[in-house]
Amino acid sequence: MTNDSIKDLRPDPQNARQHNPRNLAMIEDSLRRVGAARSVVIDDDNIILAGNGVVAAAEAAGIERIRVIETDGDEIIAVRRSGLTDEQKRLLAYYDNRTAELATWSAEQVVADLDAGLSLEGMFYEDELATILGNAADDLASVEFREYDESVADEVEYLTCPECGHRWPK
Repeated sequence: MTNDSIKDLRPDPQNARQHNPRNLAMIEDSLRRVGAARSVVIDDDNIILAGNGVVAAAEAAGIERIRVIETDGDEIIAVRRSGLTDEQKRLLAYYDNRTAELATWSAEQVVADLDAGLSLEGMFYEDELATILGNAADDLASVEFREYDESVADEVEYLTCPECGHRWPK
C-alpha cells in the first residue's frame, strides 16, 4: 500500500464515459459533503481505468492524496468510511448512484472500440447500444451524410457512415 499524489494519476485517453459539468459538479459536491468513499482503478502506469470523473472532481474539491492498494483481481477491495452521520450515509448512496446516471457515453469511443474488435456482448442490449450510437450519429457522420434520402433509408436495415464505414441499426 502506498500513499501518492492524485496528480500522479492520468486520465484514460480511451475513456468511453463523458463527464459533463453537471456530473462533475455533483461528484465534487459529494466529496465536499460526505468525503471520499469511492475507489478508483488504475493500471501499472497510473492510468485511470475506472473513476476518471471521481479523480477530476477530487482535484477540484481539494483532495490531493490517493492511497494505492495493490491487488491482482482475486479479492474485492472495500472502502470502509467511518464517522458518517445517518444523513451522510444516505446522501453518499444517492450521490454514488445519481452521478453514475449523469455521465454519458462517448459514442465516438464506443465506435472506435467496436471497430477495433472489442466485444461489448452482455454489457448492452442491442437497442441500448443502438441508442448510444444513434444519439450521436449526427456528430459522427459527415455533414453531407446528415441529409440522406429517407426512402432509401427505409429499404435498409442498417445505416452506414460513408466516411468511416461504421454501421448501426436504423
